[in-house]
Amino acid sequence: MKTLPLALLASASTALAIPPQHNRYPARQSATKYLISFGDSYTSTSFNITGEKPSASNPLGNPPFPGWTSAGGANWIGDLVGTYNNSLLLNYNFAYGGATVNASLVAPYTPEVYSLIDQVAEFNEYLVPPPNFAPWSTNNTLFAIWQHTRGVNDVGGSWYQTNPDALATEILTQLFQQIELIYAETNERSPLIIPATDRSPYITQGENADYTVTHLKAAIASWNTQFTEKAAAFAAAHSDAVVKVIDTQPVFNEILDAGGEAADCWNEDGVTCLWFNDYHPGLVIQDAVAQAVADAWGDFFVVP
Repeated sequence: MKTLPLALLASASTALAIPPQHNRYPARQSATKYLISFGDSYTSTSFNITGEKPSASNPLGNPPFPGWTSAGGANWIGDLVGTYNNSLLLNYNFAYGGATVNASLVAPYTPEVYSLIDQVAEFNEYLVPPPNFAPWSTNNTLFAIWQHTRGVNDVGGSWYQTNPDALATEILTQLFQQIELIYAETNERSPLIIPATDRSPYITQGENADYTVTHLKAAIASWNTQFTEKAAAFAAAHSDAVVKVIDTQPVFNEILDAGGEAADCWNEDGVTCLWFNDYHPGLVIQDAVAQAVADAWGDFFVVP
C-alpha cells in the first residue's frame, strides 16, 4: 500500500548566492527529503528542471537561492527549505508565474505560461519513475500545491464571467484530475486554500474597488468551499493518502489586520510593506505561510 502525502494550500527578485544559514531547528544527520511543488507566482522560484539540480549547496537547484520570486526574497518554498526543517530538504518546484489549472478554461496572461496541467506533465516526464538524481519515494517526499494561483489566477480570471460558480466547478474538477495523476505515480500530501487576494492593493486601490472586492471575495469563498469539499472527497476515496488543506486566509488576515499602513502599500524590497507589489505578498506573509505548512506537517520537516 502506498502513502500519499499531499499539502494543498500562484518581476523577479534579485537572487542570493547561497542558501540561508538560519534554520530554526538544529541540523541533524538524516536521509534526504524532497518537496515537490506546483503553483503560480506565489510559489514559483523560476526553477528549470533541465538546469542544475537541487543539492546540499543549493536545495532549490536553480537559480541560486532564493530563486527568482515575486516576494522580494525567499518565498514560502525557500523558507521551508532554508528555515523550517532540520534535515536536507531538496525542492523540485514546477510552479510557474501566472499559471491557471487549464489555459483553455482561463487563459493566463501570456500563452507561454505553464498551466497546472503542463506542470504535472513536466513532473511525469522528468521525475517519473524517480531518476538517479532525485530518488524520491512515498516515504521521503511531500507534494505541495498552493491553490492560490490556480485559485488566484483562476478566480481572478473568472469571477466576472457568466456563471462563475459553474466555471469554478469545472476548473476544480480538472485540478483534482491532476492530483489523481500525481497520486497514480506517487504519494501526494497537501493543497493550500486561496489567500485573501481581495485585500491586495491591486484590488482595494483599483477601479470600482467596492464592487470588485465584494464579488471577488464571494468568488474566493465559493471556490474555497468547493475546493475543501473536493479535497475531503479525494481523501475519502484514497484512504492511503494523507491530505491536509492549509487555509492561508487566516495567515494573511492576521498579518494584514495588524499591519497598519504597511498592509496597504507595496515595495519590491519585500520588507518595507507587507506587499511586494500590488498583488503579491512580501517576506513576512510568505514566511508565515511556510510556518503554517511546517506546523501542519510536523515530523516531516522536523525530525524528533
